[in-house]
Amino acid sequence: MRKFGIIVNLHFFIILTIVLSNCANAEIAASAKSQQNLIIEKIREAMELSYQMDMERSEAVFDEAINEWPDDPKPYLFKGGLYLNMFQNLNNETESEVERLKEQILSLNNKAIDLARNQIKENPDDETAQYCMGGATGNIGRFYILNGQMWKAFWKGKKGYKMMKKIVDKDQEYHDAYLGLGIYNYFSAIMPKFVKALSFLLGGSTGDKDEGIRQLGLVRDNSSLLSVEARKILLRTDRGEEDWDAFYLNSKWLAEHYPENVYFQVPYVYGLTQNKQYSDAYNQLNQVNTMLENDPSRLAINMRVKYYRYVGLLNYRLGKYSISEQSYMKALDLSRGVFPPTRIWGEDYYYLAASNARLEKEEDAFKYLRKAIGKEWQIDNIDKLPEWLPYKQNQEFLLLIGK
Repeated sequence: MRKFGIIVNLHFFIILTIVLSNCANAEIAASAKSQQNLIIEKIREAMELSYQMDMERSEAVFDEAINEWPDDPKPYLFKGGLYLNMFQNLNNETESEVERLKEQILSLNNKAIDLARNQIKENPDDETAQYCMGGATGNIGRFYILNGQMWKAFWKGKKGYKMMKKIVDKDQEYHDAYLGLGIYNYFSAIMPKFVKALSFLLGGSTGDKDEGIRQLGLVRDNSSLLSVEARKILLRTDRGEEDWDAFYLNSKWLAEHYPENVYFQVPYVYGLTQNKQYSDAYNQLNQVNTMLENDPSRLAINMRVKYYRYVGLLNYRLGKYSISEQSYMKALDLSRGVFPPTRIWGEDYYYLAASNARLEKEEDAFKYLRKAIGKEWQIDNIDKLPEWLPYKQNQEFLLLIGK
């Protein structure tokens, strides 16, 4: 009987040990989840400050996160992303500031990779660590593009893509990982043919535009940290696909949510113009000019190119052809100094041509119309449009449009 009691007590002890162990594991898991939530909230706070153009405070909040959680790769990853955005929008910064940003971008992203690698060694299935490693690798690739180091950019981009693809293959609900995939799929699909061929020969994917847009939409609609970044990128895809409704809605959302951010206010001028809200677009442009104190040079050069092309289109729609022509010429001149080169759209050349046609400057009108057609700009019944009616019997014009 005594032996039976010992066995019962031993059985009870084993069960109790298992229960207590499970409770302890559950408490540890809950504590880890709570900590991750705190880290994510701190990162979100820092990113919101950056979208509100309070860069100094944003950097400080990121530093708070790094000091509090020095072994977590996420604060390093996202602070590296902040500096990457700052580097892309450089404008009249000192050489020391440029070097500081370059050093910080590489240092923070490499730190994120090292910490993530350590976590993966302890737990090979750690999706967050895998995401941080892939995200930091992609950030470094993007930095190399901005710095003109295209070969390094290709290899880093390819490596980052594979890491993110591995994550979503296992977990389709890991929405943050779709940002890098969407960027890669869309922009590799629209590369020039010779670049696509080189990428294919080197083992890279040629991309899928529709899939890229779908993936970016998933991030916009579901990500807790990268929704705004997805909207920024979708403005470029909307423009590339001439999806004016989507461009209008994305530009409207950004402008309304971040009224202090001039970089989100400028695209809304274009969104309103394409939506044929010309009076509102004109008012929006006045608001932008007030923010810039009537000095567009306060914008980084890549956004300044867009500013002038948006002003050009609006003024064309308003019948102010001389201002339109001048604005498009400024966009064209500025674009030559941008690296990577800001692509001049067929639309830019077309409205530059049309403005010159309205101003009865035939030689320039045909010159830029030829460039627009070379960019595969197409418009139905061009010879019946008011700006070209004076040239409907002109042999050079008819030859240009294939009549």
